[in-house]
Amino acid sequence: MNFLEKLRFTRAPEANLLILDDIFPHLLSAFRIAEFNAYLARYEKAFAYSTGTAFPFVGEHRSFREVRDEYLNVYPEFEGRVFPFGRKLPKAELICFVFLNNAGYFMNVLETSKTPFVFTLYPGFRLHQPDSDALLRKVCSLPNLAKVITTQRVSHEYLLDFLEPQRIEFIYGGVFPSDRLVKPGVVRKYYQKDKGTFDICFVAFKYMPQGKDKGYDVFVKVARELCKLHDDIFFHVVGPFDRVDVDVSDLRGRIRFYGIKQTEFFPQFYAGMDLILAPTVPFVLRPGAFDGFPTGCCVEAGLCGVAVFCTDPLELNVAFEDGEEIVIVPRDVEGICQLIEKHYRDYDSLVQLARRGQKAFELTFGLDAQLENRFKVLDEYLPTA
Repeated sequence: MNFLEKLRFTRAPEANLLILDDIFPHLLSAFRIAEFNAYLARYEKAFAYSTGTAFPFVGEHRSFREVRDEYLNVYPEFEGRVFPFGRKLPKAELICFVFLNNAGYFMNVLETSKTPFVFTLYPGFRLHQPDSDALLRKVCSLPNLAKVITTQRVSHEYLLDFLEPQRIEFIYGGVFPSDRLVKPGVVRKYYQKDKGTFDICFVAFKYMPQGKDKGYDVFVKVARELCKLHDDIFFHVVGPFDRVDVDVSDLRGRIRFYGIKQTEFFPQFYAGMDLILAPTVPFVLRPGAFDGFPTGCCVEAGLCGVAVFCTDPLELNVAFEDGEEIVIVPRDVEGICQLIEKHYRDYDSLVQLARRGQKAFELTFGLDAQLENRFKVLDEYLPTA
């Protein structure tokens, strides 16, 4: 490589949009892949810079280069558009990032560059906690803050105490790879028609012992009760869970663990699932911490035509009709078992609910539906895009 080639390789590219993150381009963060890939595709001078500091949280110990190489094997069209954070950043017309914690990581850039920025306040910050509030107040006070996108009602209402309404854009939900989840060649399997088992799944990442914030402990208790009643109900767990998280020795042969899986695994997997159970609970992982509604795993399952049974303790549901498109469950084992039992005995009603739910999920969480309003926000600050 001659001197001019080296110079061209190390020089920061000309950019209009800078995407900053802590886990991109890791393929396990499917919603970031969907969202940021869409920005890279739409804005030809968009570039992504990532610290990779969140890799260990998904059990990843490879280098940034190795993770990026895996990503580029799937998305070669973005060669030369994704870099490790730390190299010289180009000047840009706009910066964007997601999650409040990234405001902390990139605060120095936001303060010194003076570049306008947009960020999405996804769940992950903590309500009514001094340190979280201080960071939120600091980032909202920066003069170059262009707009904050909120995705849950509680986040939107909470942010009104920190920022004027005209700089807040409410876009319910998140960006999910619906184009890679809904595949025409995948055929759904129905209980007592295509298979002899009634299959219930739990899909989540583990952030604390026993996955209590995601409701894994409750899921196992539900499995234990339903196994006493029926011989043909089976349970499936996707994520970093195994037989030692919660004792399942009495469920041997009735529960299967799949480990961590990427997006490509799920269309075929969900085609054999009758329902997904997500008995999440807020403020357990950390004080003030909460999940969005529905969880990302429930969204992906719903898009694949699985009936979604989930809790909604903060009453965040603004898009789905309970009992018709989704089933809001209490967070007690008996109540959950009663609702599952009802639909187990009236399987056709469950099938119809799942089909209505799939249409509702496509309407709300389809890729085009989610991206349209986000593009409008970014386009407002990218006049040369």
